[in-house]
Amino acid sequence: MKNKDLKLKKFSFIFDLLHLILLIFLSILIGLLLNNIFLSTTAILSIFVIKIIYDNYQLEKLIFNFKDKGVLNFPKKYENLILEINKNYENFESIAEKFNSLEKRFKELSDSMPDAAVVIDKNFNTEWFNETARKMLFFEEIDIGRPIQHFIRNPSFIEFLNTKERDFYTYFTSPQNYNITIQCFIVPYAEDKFLLTFRDVSQQDQLDKMRQDFVANVSHELKTPLTVLFGYLETFDLENKTNSDKKVLNEMLKQAKRMDLLISDLLKLTKLQTTKIPDKKFNKINLKDVIDELINSFDQEFKKNKNKIEMSISENLYIRGVYEEIYSAFSNLINNALMYSDKGTSIEINCHSNDNNEIIFAIKDYGVGIPQEDIDRITERFYRVDKSRSRDAGGAGLGLAIVKHIIESHGQNIHVRSTYGQGTTFSFTLQKVDQDVDNLNMS
Repeated sequence: MKNKDLKLKKFSFIFDLLHLILLIFLSILIGLLLNNIFLSTTAILSIFVIKIIYDNYQLEKLIFNFKDKGVLNFPKKYENLILEINKNYENFESIAEKFNSLEKRFKELSDSMPDAAVVIDKNFNTEWFNETARKMLFFEEIDIGRPIQHFIRNPSFIEFLNTKERDFYTYFTSPQNYNITIQCFIVPYAEDKFLLTFRDVSQQDQLDKMRQDFVANVSHELKTPLTVLFGYLETFDLENKTNSDKKVLNEMLKQAKRMDLLISDLLKLTKLQTTKIPDKKFNKINLKDVIDELINSFDQEFKKNKNKIEMSISENLYIRGVYEEIYSAFSNLINNALMYSDKGTSIEINCHSNDNNEIIFAIKDYGVGIPQEDIDRITERFYRVDKSRSRDAGGAGLGLAIVKHIIESHGQNIHVRSTYGQGTTFSFTLQKVDQDVDNLNMS
């Protein structure tokens, strides 16, 4: 069919060309007879142009009046063209129908989302919002094209909007209800556009506050008698005690210390879980200084277990982070490596930068390893692979959970590789900063 149409079009063109040549020949002949070739040629060519204009007019008239699917009394020369137009029109109708269906499904999906969604351009002008945004943020159709800062004037939100950091989220109070806390994420969307999502977290905030208060109160109530117990245990003169008494008192002291460690870790974890990322104070940290300080603090444990420490750390590595949290994370990982390493084995610490402006930290031990079925759960609270060994070593089952929350609050994830019976490697990345940067407070 396509070859046939192509032949017809070619024939039509040749016919029109021959028609034009014939007209020019007649105009020259008439011009010779009238002794004015220019005038006769101009006149006949004008007639030809008028004919083309008239044909185009007729064609446009036929196109605009064409409503049926078939061809009804159209001139033969336009039949193929009209058929092609009709075919394209049918394709357009089909595409338009599919587009309308997708648009309807997208609208239904976006309007059913529990989170408010808003699309803004690079200048923060509102381009689109869903039904939840209309209800939560009181957006209206007339707000399309207006800066989003005109509706959400909260300073924390505006500061978050203007920062170049897109890895984190922020919280702010609803401009319509001060009892509602809203969590906001921002992600790049298309070219020079951003998608904002808003979530009402008021209830979750209340639950977190209740949990934090409960843990704090319980921990305080436990610490008071525990301190008294420590005091009494330390007053005993072990030198004048029998071996059985010494054994009992040492076990009591050991378990009291374990309880104290458990309470401290529980308070630390609760604080990590309830502290919002925007409230954290990020600063520049010399990574090598932190690791050197930790190695010195664990010197006695290394000597006791006869473990060798092998370090490969580049100089002048600075990260963006919270010092106390980074110190705690590294301390827990080193302690974990010591706890599960056999005596006399090595513990490797590697710390280097990559091409993505990140610092890769890895700690590897050659200990008991972790079974594959336990790897995904070892960062859960109170989860321990070897419960008896952890208990003997004084582990509370919270160390790796603390590490996980610290690393995630710094915008990264912790990775675990382990072969049972051969050892384990914990690794993660941290954001690198230049040495000449003095402060990175991004709250």
